[in-house]
Amino acid sequence: MLALCLLAAIPAFAQDAPLPQPIPQPVPQPVAGVPNLLKLEGVDPADGHYIRLILLQTAYAPPADVPPWLAFECVEKDAKRDLRLFVSFGGVADMSFIQAFHPTTGAPFEPNPINVNLKMSFVGYIKWKPYVESWRLLKNGELRYRNTGFSSPNMESIQFFLKMLNSLPGLRIIHQTHVANDPGEVFFQTQPLLDELKKTPMCNP
Repeated sequence: MLALCLLAAIPAFAQDAPLPQPIPQPVPQPVAGVPNLLKLEGVDPADGHYIRLILLQTAYAPPADVPPWLAFECVEKDAKRDLRLFVSFGGVADMSFIQAFHPTTGAPFEPNPINVNLKMSFVGYIKWKPYVESWRLLKNGELRYRNTGFSSPNMESIQFFLKMLNSLPGLRIIHQTHVANDPGEVFFQTQPLLDELKKTPMCNP
């Protein structure tokens, strides 16, 4: 009887309070006039405002397999900007923003990272030496370029490669050594992506 009295005393709004709903994640939107270019924009609590421009190797529509894609990601927080580079060799449908690893006292290093060496060749009006660089495999299957810094063996910055693409806009990427289920090489004509980067203020220094 006491339990029934207590239950009756609880306001109706407390009994019927809705459960908190997950924050909807933005989805990539097509860029007008460019059938194989997508744009994803949102705000991450830790990383800040981001814009991800995704160049598909070819235009596609579900349920077809997702083709390889190349993405530049521009991030801004507290007036500081960061440029990130990603590639997928195909089949990666999840193109959502992935928060960068932030070291803490309890976890100073990223757990069990998998790094892959990829050879990058720039194709245009002249031949240029290829670059073999280290990329990190992410949980959804895409690879992120390991920008220069204390924890990266790479000597070239993403800004350097962006300048290379402005002169030689064809980009060929291949695994340096054979791996299981080797997807082979991917090739991107990056001019539409470069044009959209130039139109995006946050993606410029």
